[in-house]
Amino acid sequence: MTKCHTFSFVHESASVLRNKLRTAYRQDRTRGVRRVVGLFLFILFMIPDARSQDIVPEFFVDIVSARNDGSQDLSRVDVYAQIGYTSLSFISTANGFSSSYEMSFDAIQLSDNDRLRNVVLNRTWDGNIIVDTYARTQSDDHSDFTTQSFDLSPGRYIFEFELVDKNSNQTYVREVYNTVRGFDAPTSISDLTLLESYDAETFAIIPLVDQNISTSDGGFQVFYEVYSETAHDVTVRREVFRTMKNHGVTLPANWTGSGVDEADKSVFQEDELTPVPVGKSQHLVSIPVDDLKAGVYIVRISLLGSDGEVLDAAEKSFLAHWTGLAAHIKDIDNAIQQLEYIAKRKDLKFILEAPNQVQRIKRFQNFWDKRDPTPNTKRNESMEEYYYRVAAANRHYGAVQDGWRTDRGFVFVRYGEPDFIERKPHSFNYEPYEVWIYERIGRQFIFIDKTGFGDFELLIPVWDERTRLY
Repeated sequence: MTKCHTFSFVHESASVLRNKLRTAYRQDRTRGVRRVVGLFLFILFMIPDARSQDIVPEFFVDIVSARNDGSQDLSRVDVYAQIGYTSLSFISTANGFSSSYEMSFDAIQLSDNDRLRNVVLNRTWDGNIIVDTYARTQSDDHSDFTTQSFDLSPGRYIFEFELVDKNSNQTYVREVYNTVRGFDAPTSISDLTLLESYDAETFAIIPLVDQNISTSDGGFQVFYEVYSETAHDVTVRREVFRTMKNHGVTLPANWTGSGVDEADKSVFQEDELTPVPVGKSQHLVSIPVDDLKAGVYIVRISLLGSDGEVLDAAEKSFLAHWTGLAAHIKDIDNAIQQLEYIAKRKDLKFILEAPNQVQRIKRFQNFWDKRDPTPNTKRNESMEEYYYRVAAANRHYGAVQDGWRTDRGFVFVRYGEPDFIERKPHSFNYEPYEVWIYERIGRQFIFIDKTGFGDFELLIPVWDERTRLY
């Protein structure tokens, strides 16, 4: 007789219902029941949990598809997780300070039109940490890394990760949309893995799980595998694009970065003729990008045949973040003045009229805390982006006055980097001018250098409808 599972939706949070449904799925092998339970799970993935809206998962995951040497129908999926020590609770023990957690992983397969198929895989594993000092438990520089490998059919999936801190019983959930690629082409490439470090002596690699790269790093390293049925030469094309569809925002946790748009800016490209042997070969390359600007990027590696056709390609998204925020706001009075383009007059007045410097700093921090898109993480991406723009404006447009106070600086801070800039030098018929085009918001702004000394003035105010492109 088929068991029947019933659940009350009254006074239940989405996360509680997810847990119940997962338990029912694991315990019942009846195909019909699994389909029903799987459908409820899919619906609940789409329902925000009111109690968890203020909880941002303090762990990172990366998913890499590679060829399965044991089966042509399945791909190997390597899952990496990074859990910061500050995200976990530690207790004092005789051996030091210890923490333990449980990580569970569900793979829900989707159809081509992103409809639910089934929960096809569930795994759970434990992690245990022991450190010798309390200071290490509070350090942002220490994390626990864990990895698991699974075999899955190629296709579209929702991967759900659940992290349970056993000391505090706090639960974090992260959901990621991902495509598991197949590798049945005569020559193919695995998914890309960004590297945090590489030991040349032991050939050990540590993945960059959070996919965050500093703008001052000067580049990054990528690991990948190539699979070939014959020994031949291929042209390996390495490219980096700055994507404009997520320009100026943090990298979404469930965004795979697949697909480079025509509007995306190419910031790096190099080709290298590389021999590939029969079977599997592993490759580690350094990609030098000296002038990364803050924003979202995609690195793409393509394998090209002798006539230039693309044999296969793989992509990976990453976020280049600015590391100069702390130094920039060290002059707190100047940082407060620079709020002029984002703060309302009453908010700026409230900060400036604080009775003392301590209160002024507190009000300044509260202003940004209210605008933090990820309030329970260490970084405030909105604050970082804003002052990155101010610093960039000072660097590029400053002369007699600070760059952020110029007309070009004002537009740059307010709208970010333009999609295109048309520059016209001085001639007998007109003064030098620049046209900044923002296709993503449908605006263009014209600056004219009437003095000839680089003092570009905005021709039409930003609020004027004549600045609209369409």
